[in-house]
Order: sequence, then C-alpha cells, then structure tokens
Amino acid sequence: MPDAVDHRVDPGASPRWMLRLRCAVRGQPTFIFFPHAGGSPLSVRRLMAALPLSAGVLVVNLPRGGDIDGIAPPRRVAQAVDGATKGWLALDQTGDPLRLILVGNSYGALLAYEMAWSLMRAGAPIERLVVSGFRSPVLAPVEAPLYRLPSPRLRAELAARFGMAPGEGDWEGTVAEEALRADLEACDTYRHTHAGRLAIPIDVLHMLDDPSVSADDLLTWKAVTTARTRVTRHEIGHFPWATDPDAVARIILQLAQDDGRDDALPVLPQTEVTHDERGWA
Repeated sequence: MPDAVDHRVDPGASPRWMLRLRCAVRGQPTFIFFPHAGGSPLSVRRLMAALPLSAGVLVVNLPRGGDIDGIAPPRRVAQAVDGATKGWLALDQTGDPLRLILVGNSYGALLAYEMAWSLMRAGAPIERLVVSGFRSPVLAPVEAPLYRLPSPRLRAELAARFGMAPGEGDWEGTVAEEALRADLEACDTYRHTHAGRLAIPIDVLHMLDDPSVSADDLLTWKAVTTARTRVTRHEIGHFPWATDPDAVARIILQLAQDDGRDDALPVLPQTEVTHDERGWA
C-alpha cells in the first residue's frame, strides 16, 4: 500500500490529540473515551448523545493522516499515549472538579489502560477503568498480524472477527485504511512492560455478541490491578457505541456510582464475576 503521508509522528505537532466535548457538572463523572481501531471522535457521537448533559465527555483524537490533519497516525501504543497525554495536559483544568473514568473499546481498551498509567504519573485523579472487546494487556496476540494483510483479506478478516461490514469500492491507499492499519499495527506490536499493577478498579464488559475475545482473556484483566476487577455480561456486539449507545450509557453511568467499597457496590444482575486481592467472589 503506498504511503499517504510521512510516517514520522510528532505528538507536539498538534495540541488536539485530546478533545473536550463537554464539561461535567460539579460532582459528576468525566468520561474519557478511547475508540476502536480506525475510529475517531465521531465514534463517540451517539454515546455522548445518550449520556446526561451533566456528564463530562472527552475523547482521544489520534491523527488520522492524509488531508484530515496532515499528521501520520501513530503506529505504536506508546506514541499514541504520549500524544494523548500531552493533549490532556494542554487542556484547561481550572475549576473543573474531575472525576475521571477511562472508557475504551477494542484497541481503545488497550489505549485506555496505558493512558491510565500515564495520567496517574501526571497526577490525574483516575477513578476507574472500563474496558471491552480486548484481551488483557498481559496477554500477547496469538493470531497473525492483521495490519500486514492485503486489503481484500484484511476487510474479510475484520468482518469475520468483529462483524465489520467489508464495504464496497477501492479501499487500498485511502486515509481510512492508513489509520486503521496504523492502529492495528499498534495492537499487534504491543507488549506489556509494567512491572507493577494499577491501583484502580477495572470494570470489564463481556459483550456476549462479540466472538473476538474469550471470557478467559477478559478475566485476565485482573492481573493488571491491585483493586477490584469486575466482569459483567451484556447482550451487545463488538461496536456497541454505535449499535447500542443507550445500553452502554446506562452501563457506564451505573458503574460510575460505585465508589470502590464492597458495601457500595451497585446491583448489577448481569455481573459474571468479581475479583479483588482476596480472590474471586
């Protein structure tokens, strides 16, 4: 595939790797959203509309390349997180009582996890992490790298694994393909390097209509935090922000009510399993 833009990535070249779409009312959560591979801030528009106006909304805004922003999409997770962290630090936090909840789906789950480390090192008040559609970061990929596949096979694999429609027309060489391949390369080349563990709760959404990740791979998220890990089941597919935004909004708002104490745990009838340092519940 011919290169659409120079593949050098400079996180300092754009101050908008993180977008604030709405400020939170005092005491209400601010959700930072991390879309799937190939996604953009547009990926969160339906979910944002389903959330109350009192909830804050930020979204990572990775360069997509070409004429969209003129900056090459990052091909490594570390590059994406570095740029997104600088983008967050560039935002005006004055008078904004943040309750930060990081929400990531698919590749976005991996970005949200690494972003949690980065923001906590920067002193940000991360309240919890909500992930879906991606294996635990401690697990290496077991399938052949998607980003190396020729365009027709890539589109077929995406449709088979994630339910993504292959689409029509000539895809090769487009900006959309460049951004998607960059994100997939970041996924496929990522290896976990943290010696320690996070100290924040992690909520894992087991999407029952998503065959791309196993229950065991989701349960292994417990290995990356010393706080509670909770897995809940939901009858949604791999791209629920687009297909089931009302359901996702209800889920994350309910999770945001949990302050981490066992006696304050909200009733979630779809809870599959809960784990903390004492073991599985």
